[in-house]
Amino acid sequence: MRTQDVAIVLFAYNRPEKLRQTLSSLRVAIGKLISISPSAADIPVIVALDGPRSREADRRAVHEVELVARANLPNAEIHRESVNRGLPSLLLKTLDSLFESRSIRRAICIEDDVQLSQTALLALLHASELAGEEGHVIGAAPLHADGSVEHQALLLNAAAHSACSSFLAGYIERFSLDGAQREGAYGARDHAAISAWSEQIARQAGLPAPGGTSQDRMRELAWKIAKVRLDGLPMRGVRHRGLWGQHNTPWYALRTGQLWQRLDQRPWPEIEREVRAAFTR
Repeated sequence: MRTQDVAIVLFAYNRPEKLRQTLSSLRVAIGKLISISPSAADIPVIVALDGPRSREADRRAVHEVELVARANLPNAEIHRESVNRGLPSLLLKTLDSLFESRSIRRAICIEDDVQLSQTALLALLHASELAGEEGHVIGAAPLHADGSVEHQALLLNAAAHSACSSFLAGYIERFSLDGAQREGAYGARDHAAISAWSEQIARQAGLPAPGGTSQDRMRELAWKIAKVRLDGLPMRGVRHRGLWGQHNTPWYALRTGQLWQRLDQRPWPEIEREVRAAFTR
């Protein structure tokens, strides 16, 4: 399995306990990957840590998150913002830098409130190799009912990021979503204005409206316009553990089925066969 062009990127903010649990499953998944492909021991791990808002409690939480990351991933690169910029800006800055300054051509992106199966990383890399060199994005779970990928744990290659980076930058600039200019800008975004703008773009491209105003929906719109392959694993390799957050409430988890997510813990040979069958149709 090819691993020399891959990086693992973990996005975190102010939830130290959730991050600690995520890192526990990530270490197991990395260990499983190395047991199958020893060269994976050299895969760089990057923690992109958003900065605090002005509240003292937030500063303490972000500091604790950094301590958790350093204790659990002593060899990781920790990139910390000085202020809270919001996930769109943090994501764009991190991936722009990753793909511009390294020989890295693929990134496995993980958010800080998920649990990974032990074979999640293996399955994502295997699926990516089968997908080929063209732009592709692969979520660590089956596609959602609306055809969207699982953004909380996904693999994308450099071509896929290139296809969406300028669109995401325009979205951030047009709607003033960078928290470096206005605290809490992303959380307080103008949903109506973003919906009208993105629906018009989708309509011009002959695509359905994005169905949301988050950076996830905007990136997917850009990927669809660019005809990037969007896919998901045929089994669930990630489970969302958060019930509270920017997009999550207990009602949302109940409505979307997150409360019943179950990781596929079968042995790797069974997972490998299923991934190969799904991606070589």
